[in-house]
Amino acid sequence: MAQRNENEMVKQELEVCEREGNDGNEAVIYKQVGPVLIKNDLDEALETVRKRLEFISGEMKKTEQLIEMKEKQSQELATKIQEMQGAMQRAAAEAAKAMAAQQYQQVS
Repeated sequence: MAQRNENEMVKQELEVCEREGNDGNEAVIYKQVGPVLIKNDLDEALETVRKRLEFISGEMKKTEQLIEMKEKQSQELATKIQEMQGAMQRAAAEAAKAMAAQQYQQVS
């Protein structure tokens, strides 16, 4: 999310540079390659940031879908567990009744 916000800010700044460039004030854009700053074309920089934002958005969607799938699986497992617990409680109650009936018959 932080990367997305950072890239959104860079995109906005590059768009401001683009508007100022249309007014005749040419902005100089640099990109960092290792420890060196290299002059970069404004259109190329904008395209790079747009592609990066598309990639980040795609990764966020994949992650959200994965989370939704895992939540659904979790809910299904919780339902199965509740069903199994209910069955075990019913079986325990029936076993207790059977034991009580057996003890009653032995006393009689």
